[in-house]
Parts: sequence; structure tokens; C-alpha cells
Amino acid sequence: MTEADVISLLVEFMHVLLAGITIYFSIVSAYIAGLYMFLARAHIFLKLVAFLFFSLIFFFLMQFNYGAGVFQRGLVDTLAELQASGVDLSAAGETALESARAGLNQKVRTVMWLGSAATYAALFYLTFFHNWRFLMGENSDEAMLRRQR
Repeated sequence: MTEADVISLLVEFMHVLLAGITIYFSIVSAYIAGLYMFLARAHIFLKLVAFLFFSLIFFFLMQFNYGAGVFQRGLVDTLAELQASGVDLSAAGETALESARAGLNQKVRTVMWLGSAATYAALFYLTFFHNWRFLMGENSDEAMLRRQR
């Protein structure tokens, strides 16, 4: 594998990563909208089913992201092997190696995992424990009646 092949795959990896982030935000946004508009009034069983389905998709995306990170580390290791074998890397190759060696890739992964864990915990709380003051379409009298039930 040449440096050009590795750099091309690293660029493709960034496209896949951005697509994954887009899907992540879409799923979380849709769940939040559904939670506000429908699930907050739903029976506990429906909330449980919805949250389990969300969890399945969420953890699938996290597993996909983990696999993509392993692949990315493999590509960076390939660049390091090329450099160790005496190949003079281009500026792009050097930058990719320096970024990995400086820990930037690990910092991005750490922030992503912490943000995902916080999002998951917040959505768990909002699904099962939060007392919604006003729901979509409710006035204060309807909200008071709903909270008294």
C-alpha cells in the first residue's frame, strides 16, 4: 500500500465519520422531538419500547464509530510503517502522523464518547423521570390536569 492509498482512505474515513455524525444528530433530534410531542404523555410501556429501540440504534452507531476508529488507527499505523521503512512522506502524510502522535485523534474520540454518554443519560432521564411542565398544544389548565393524574 502506498502513501497515496493511505491518504485517500483517510480522507474517505473523514467522509464516513461526518456521515455518521449526521445520522447521530438526526436520530437524537428525532427522538427529542418525539419525546416532546408524543412520548412524554405515553404509557410507561411505550416509553420503554421507544427507548429500547433508540438504544439499539444508538449503540449500533457507537459500535460503528468504534470500528471506524480502529480502521483509522490502522491507517495511521500504516503511514508510520511506511515512514519507518524509509519512505519520505508528503506533507499530508506527515500531518496525519503528527496529528495522531499529538493525541488529537484520541481527544476527538474521547469527546465524542463523553458527549454520547451524556446525551444518552439525559435522554434516559427525560424519557422516564422528567416532569414535563407544558407539552405541545397544552395550556396551563390542561397541563395541571395531566400532572394531577
